[in-house]
Amino acid sequence: MESIISETYRLEKVLYPNRMDEIGVLRVRAWINEPGADPIFFSRRAWIEPLDQTAFHWIITRNNVIVAAARMNIHETIATAPYSWLLPKEERFRFENQKIASFSRMVIDPQFRGNGFAEQLDRARIRMAEKKSVDVIVASTQLNFRIRALTKLGFSTACELHNAPERPDWPLYFMQYDLKKQLADVPTGLNL
Repeated sequence: MESIISETYRLEKVLYPNRMDEIGVLRVRAWINEPGADPIFFSRRAWIEPLDQTAFHWIITRNNVIVAAARMNIHETIATAPYSWLLPKEERFRFENQKIASFSRMVIDPQFRGNGFAEQLDRARIRMAEKKSVDVIVASTQLNFRIRALTKLGFSTACELHNAPERPDWPLYFMQYDLKKQLADVPTGLNL
């Protein structure tokens, strides 16, 4: 797929607290009307979490307005990864003694969906995980199209989880990408 990231759209990495309020507002705006979204959870103006402070963030802007964003954290243990508290004990063993990156909070403004931004953000994060010598990347999603997109990039489903706070009635699929076994086909020249 050819990237539409061009002079009109700009992909860049940002660090906390830069543009965090805008990212937090976009998270709420993009999710609040999604099927199954908890209206109480999304009643806040912005969705900003403690993990944002230690994360790498990527944004895609158009005319300096954020239209998409994604986050990646590095973890020494699975215990600090998003949704890890939902993992059954028997699933945690596969992540022992590994340096872990977690992909989370992918969000695209509803008006800009379908332009390939998710793949660009995923590939930028895979590239950074490789640079940081991560062993495994974990990601969690409740959306079938995200499961397909992550599988296409080389992720596999580790297990199905339940009771995610954003959509408590939907299953959450905990996925993994073993960097020791595969390298991402990340296009060169991305502004990371």
